[in-house]
Amino acid sequence: MLLFSSISLVFLISILVVYCTYRKRRKLTSMTGMIVSMTNSMMSSAALGTMLGIFITDKDVTFPTIAAVTAGMMAGYLTGRPVSLMASLDGITAGIMGGMMGAMLGVMVQPAHATIMICFIDMIYLVVNVLLLRVILEETKEPLFKKTSFLIKCLNFLVLLVFMGILISLNIHLLSR
Repeated sequence: MLLFSSISLVFLISILVVYCTYRKRRKLTSMTGMIVSMTNSMMSSAALGTMLGIFITDKDVTFPTIAAVTAGMMAGYLTGRPVSLMASLDGITAGIMGGMMGAMLGVMVQPAHATIMICFIDMIYLVVNVLLLRVILEETKEPLFKKTSFLIKCLNFLVLLVFMGILISLNIHLLSR
């Protein structure tokens, strides 16, 4: 359950960053677009690679690497393309690197510490993406959304539920030791 909710969190927040970048593409400079694209693809591919490396227990990095690198390259391309081709290329290469490093980390995690690592990766992922959305907001000097839509309210609720689930899972794991 924790793994599925963590992967869903990565997927939904990556889509949110792509959406915000697309909406604000006219006001983002090339450098900001490169940073946003690189950060989104690196964080999503590293998180996904780590989770898949933990989930696949045969200690083979082939599938986690392929899946994480592919997802990271797609996130990098989709995030960077509305701004410039250079931003897109920067995101693609960051996705490759993050996917490989995440898969290696996931395979090396001991099964006894898998829950702690997933929670840690989720926390880092959330913090970095909140800062990334703030960068977009600061660069464009206007709100990310004109009015709070139903989708954003659902996404906020989902992130809150996942965060609470992570904390509960972490507490249960630590108390059971």
